[in-house]
Amino acid sequence: MNIRDEVINFFSETGLLANRFENYEYRASQMDMALAVLDTLENKSHLFVEAPTGVGKSFAYLVPAIYYAKEKNKKAIVSTHTINLQEQLIGKDIPFLKETLPIKFNAALLKGKLNYVCPKRLRRALESSNSLFESEEQLFLEKINEWAKDTEDGTLSDISFPIVPNVWSSVCAERGVCSNKTCGGEDTECFYQKARFRIADSDIVVVNHHLFFTLYDGIINEGEEGYLFKNDFVIFDEAQTVENVAAAHVVPELSREMIRFHLKRLYNDKKKKGFVTTFDSLHIIPTVQNLLEINQYFFQELKRKLFTMNSGKIEKLTVRVHEKGIIENMLKMEIEKLVKNLRELKQNCKNESQENELQEFITRFLEFNYLIDNFIEQKHSEEGDNFVYWVELSSQRENANISICSNPVDISDYFRNNIFRDGNSTIFTSATLTINNNFEFYKKRLGAKAVEEIQLPSPFDFYKQVKIYIPKNIPEPGRENSDIYKEKLAEWLSYFIDLTKGKALVLFTNTLLMKETGDLLKEFFQEKDINVLIQGEGMSRKNLLDFFKRDINSVLFGLESFWQGVDVPGEALSNLIITKLPFQVPDQPLIQARLEMIDAKGGNSFMDYSLPEAILKFRQGIGRLIRSSDDKGIIVILDNRIISKQYGKYFLSSIDECEIELIEDIDF
Repeated sequence: MNIRDEVINFFSETGLLANRFENYEYRASQMDMALAVLDTLENKSHLFVEAPTGVGKSFAYLVPAIYYAKEKNKKAIVSTHTINLQEQLIGKDIPFLKETLPIKFNAALLKGKLNYVCPKRLRRALESSNSLFESEEQLFLEKINEWAKDTEDGTLSDISFPIVPNVWSSVCAERGVCSNKTCGGEDTECFYQKARFRIADSDIVVVNHHLFFTLYDGIINEGEEGYLFKNDFVIFDEAQTVENVAAAHVVPELSREMIRFHLKRLYNDKKKKGFVTTFDSLHIIPTVQNLLEINQYFFQELKRKLFTMNSGKIEKLTVRVHEKGIIENMLKMEIEKLVKNLRELKQNCKNESQENELQEFITRFLEFNYLIDNFIEQKHSEEGDNFVYWVELSSQRENANISICSNPVDISDYFRNNIFRDGNSTIFTSATLTINNNFEFYKKRLGAKAVEEIQLPSPFDFYKQVKIYIPKNIPEPGRENSDIYKEKLAEWLSYFIDLTKGKALVLFTNTLLMKETGDLLKEFFQEKDINVLIQGEGMSRKNLLDFFKRDINSVLFGLESFWQGVDVPGEALSNLIITKLPFQVPDQPLIQARLEMIDAKGGNSFMDYSLPEAILKFRQGIGRLIRSSDDKGIIVILDNRIISKQYGKYFLSSIDECEIELIEDIDF
């Protein structure tokens, strides 16, 4: 089989793809990308591909990947950032290719273990339900049991009723508990192990970035091939998010509520339930109770030491920790005592399953101790690595959850040594990987200077399909807490939303401002009979998007997650409004550390990091509007820095040329 000929035949003007559609439009960019991906795989090299919306990048990497995987007996790992893209690949693109391609291939979606119910753990939970759960939780357990009899894939996404976390954590597939040894075998009933078996027989495996870096352990032997499997290659779609996801997995964060949750699983004094009650070992209960109190006190002390109040409110939700020994590990001795007591229970285990559950608790609490010690002593920095450490509050609430966090400041060496290895292949693709038509920013950050690259043109006529409006005299967002700014923002929003009779996606960078603006515009929306959907007010992201697509004249206010991965073709999204240029908050500890590192090396942190990051996110946001050659609409930029500041030109030059109208003040 000549793979190149097969790929060309699929994408050509009279090929397999053209024959499936009556009004097929040949896209040269799609063919170029497919052949570049194939060359990369055959050369065992690496590639960056910027493929704008409309190129059809999913088919452009899937088709050569499928042929190459089959021919060379390899696995293609496709890693995405959003669930939307995973569902598109598994539910739409791959089934289409199964019907269309002349070769047979298998594909599977792998989710994290905690997404799958484990029938063995479920049965054990039912047997011990009186010891583990109170009456309401037992009702939920029964619902899970009935659902498990009929479910196809056995995962959380297949459940239509509310989840009770404490119960689900006792019945889901768990590291160390649900293994090939305990739940495997050809006739296994375990949904996670079934998924693993499907993957063993699959040519294409779809995962998300978080799962990829959870499963990937780095190289063990020099010169070895593969990443998650011995003989695989990886395609990172939505690749602009890979750096931050990978950095977060080097050292996991640890929170007060995470420790509390697992202590409560051991024993809940209020319910008189928990894992230790399945043994005759009540002497452990005081240790658990003591740890619950120490855990609360430890994190409250961190909060008291680090966070300052202003007018009754906490000034910042994140505080960087520069020095070692900011606090003592008060949990250490008591966790060691708990682990010793749990180990002594092994001789009382009734079966292997119970022993595995016990060992998982032991492992988890040892990890908690390690993470606390690592944070307090800043051990990675001691070892010469450049790490940043910080404490984070989940909200302004009095009893908000508190987390200790650490990340590597520069992850380029990790990617250079682990991902961009000789003799292996990775493809990084996204609609936005370049700044001013240059890949240098991302390649430098990921240690990928020598990696090949290809930038594809957009298939859309941006000039004919889009017009940009920029009010000249709107106050700068630097004063976004002022009443004047909020009023002017609301006035301009009402003006442009009225212009298109709704049909608008409004992108914010600030949760409080978004909610306050929604309140200011409540009467306007009622008067115009326009439904406004605001992220964070009860509806899930998926339901918000579904409603927005159905209700043609509605308006959607969205934050971070709506700047990317949103696909609303047609009239429902005719007006994209960017309230503020998306610069990252410079005093967020990880961002601050990255800026400091660039300046320390003689660079310009604003030009070398802050501006490129903002431009890439800006391009992601702009990309929400035009999703097909039939789409038309307007883009409104309510941040006059794009015309008043020198750097503003870089934002406008980063997108395809179109008509721009500067608007003077309007008498509202």
